[in-house]
Amino acid sequence: MANIVYLQMPVSEEEIRALRLDDIVYLSGEAYSMLYADHYSRIMEELNTGRKLPMRFEGGAIYHTGTIWRRTAEGGYDLRALGTTTSSKFNAQTPAFIERTGIRIVMGKGGMDRENLEAMKRFGCVYLALVGGCSAIYTSHAEIVDEYWPELMPTDNQRLKFRLKEFGPLFVAMDAHGNSFYEQTAGETDRSREAIYERLGIKTGGRDV
Repeated sequence: MANIVYLQMPVSEEEIRALRLDDIVYLSGEAYSMLYADHYSRIMEELNTGRKLPMRFEGGAIYHTGTIWRRTAEGGYDLRALGTTTSSKFNAQTPAFIERTGIRIVMGKGGMDRENLEAMKRFGCVYLALVGGCSAIYTSHAEIVDEYWPELMPTDNQRLKFRLKEFGPLFVAMDAHGNSFYEQTAGETDRSREAIYERLGIKTGGRDV
């Protein structure tokens, strides 16, 4: 049976390894947006040259999201919507990012590949999936508190720092023990497809199934 867990960031490795596939999580604390591959590249470049980052990743969370927001006359931020983007776009960048930054939580949709699953298992990180089409629910539990490197995208900056308050529901779709909802589902889908093809008499690979 899935547990309901409330986490306050920064989170410890022990808290992350206590989570299991299908647990439901609500997050509070700071998180950072990641929308483009060059976000990762710039961060890794800063780390490689020893420069201090304008964000704290250790024990924290990143969110694969594009946002709709505007600056207010008072200099604050008016967040209109958070939209979750596909995480597999960042398969290549994320394993090294997990290792170097100490990030504990990756949020997004669609899951990530086996290399990322292995990195999460080794370093103590989880992938939390959001429910698609529920932006209005999630947005009400987040606010923008800062930008990082706004000069790189001055008119529509997507390098953002959020403050989350019981942000959820989020689902543990890849845990720190090598389990992936996406891998399990893919296997079930393949088995179901074969049975359906057989019942319908559909040929695959040049033969009847």
